[in-house]
Amino acid sequence: MKYVITLFFLFISLSSLYSCSNNSKHRNDFTSIQNQGELISIKRFDQDLYRYLQVPSFQQQDSLAKSYGKFLEAFGTVTINNNDVSGTSYFSDLKGYFSNPMLSQIYKDALDTFRVVLPYEKELSVADELIQKYFAGKQLPRLGMHVSGFKANTIVLADFISISIDRYLGADYSGYKDFFEDYQRQQMKPQMISRDYLKAWILTEMPTSNKRKDLLSEIINEGKTLYALQLLLPDWNEADLIGYTPEQLEWSKNKEKEIWKATIDQNYLFSTDYMTILKYLEDAPYTATISTDSPGRLGAWIGWQIVKAYAANTSASLDSIIKESDMQNILKQSKYNP
Repeated sequence: MKYVITLFFLFISLSSLYSCSNNSKHRNDFTSIQNQGELISIKRFDQDLYRYLQVPSFQQQDSLAKSYGKFLEAFGTVTINNNDVSGTSYFSDLKGYFSNPMLSQIYKDALDTFRVVLPYEKELSVADELIQKYFAGKQLPRLGMHVSGFKANTIVLADFISISIDRYLGADYSGYKDFFEDYQRQQMKPQMISRDYLKAWILTEMPTSNKRKDLLSEIINEGKTLYALQLLLPDWNEADLIGYTPEQLEWSKNKEKEIWKATIDQNYLFSTDYMTILKYLEDAPYTATISTDSPGRLGAWIGWQIVKAYAANTSASLDSIIKESDMQNILKQSKYNP
């Protein structure tokens, strides 16, 4: 089994997304997902593990291993750097990790915040119906929740996507202030969970390549993700989809021409320089290549505009847009020229 650890949702090589992949696309570790039209049910690993941590037993260890299979390996890698679930130290390491008083309180706060998850299940069920419409019968895998101690936002397996709910306790949550900047906390709200489940799934549908990517490729990949989210969450406003404030979104719209011109004039569009790409796509207080007055991730926003223009000009389906690997063709056919 191959493990890939990434940082989250900027572009694939930079996301706080933990991905565990193998050659199988079948759902081996979990019972088959809901039938069409049935409400999605989020698997509460967070609650199951918490019950074990309160009253540990070998019986509960066996139950967790049976219920969560390969997810336990991925979870152990993320949290305790130990994926040997059958080993003698795995569960004792978990108990030690979560015995930290601060983390113990965060865990309790997360459970309290997400006592009820029906609103997310309903929203994701609607999105899943749209996925089946736009992606030729595909659907979301099983979905779960866990607490990681502010580590990977999302753990992704071929058959399971789990969100770390301790990273969605609200922008004003007191436990965040020593660990996260204001611009990071802006998106650490409960309502962002549905968006981030879908982001994780969309990334699994993106074509992969070992070829070194340039800025154009990366911003269009981000644009594809945002365009897909726009169709799968049609009631969401654009600011929340990208994680901007209304003021940041307005700034981006007003400065669109200048952003594009600066990118072209500085010969950044086809740059493969890692730091240049990072500046355009990282979650940051501003986009350093453009202006200290700008929001971060302007590359993602520009990519979104390009993909929207491409979709409008070509009438291409969402599935075909996601699969299109010729980024220069997307730019050319978009006729993007703000």
